[in-house]
Amino acid sequence: MRIANTGDAPVAVTSVALDSPGFEAAPATRREVELGPGNRIDVETEYGPVRCDTSPEPAYALIGVADRDGSPVRVPLAAPYDVLSRIHDDDCAAQDLARAVPVTLIPAAAPPEPTAPLPAQLVVSRGTASGDVRVDEIGGSVLYALHGALPATMRADEDRLSVDITIDAARCDPHALAEAKKPFVFPLWIAVGSSEPEYSRIPVSEENRRILTNYLTATCGARR
Repeated sequence: MRIANTGDAPVAVTSVALDSPGFEAAPATRREVELGPGNRIDVETEYGPVRCDTSPEPAYALIGVADRDGSPVRVPLAAPYDVLSRIHDDDCAAQDLARAVPVTLIPAAAPPEPTAPLPAQLVVSRGTASGDVRVDEIGGSVLYALHGALPATMRADEDRLSVDITIDAARCDPHALAEAKKPFVFPLWIAVGSSEPEYSRIPVSEENRRILTNYLTATCGARR
């Protein structure tokens, strides 16, 4: 999100949040910076789970300002190139694909040795999808790298596919560990039948987040 000071006096910004009917509210991004007249800054802002039965517009930026009583300034959000609508459409498509092809992540409790990648299984089940289902590619995040023997296909007469993958620490530096906003967002591309691969995400339960966090802490500590 880009914030610009169009006034004639400095403004001390303390936080930024998205206010859109198409997404659930997410915690404000803390960013304390003084913007002089005519200055602008780009701030990476969280957004909550998508609401597919509601348009993302009209959308607003909620900007915390230091000299106010605590309530943020609500400013209409100008989204060039329809960015917010594209994010909304992509997330809704990913929800539909998740119903058609449910995916479960099953990580091991610990790696075979402290600095080794964490073994895991990606279990693909048949939901509403018919025909062949092909898992084309998986991706990691700023903190985690995911690798597997892909592509892998669940045939039309099968209801389950298990893919062996590994999860590794992608970064261990303090800056990345402190600033990572979405460490457990793992992209996934799946093709159903003869269609092109579509974007989805690998669900990561609270228990799995705990396992991955413990793994990262132990592995990064062992690698230092």
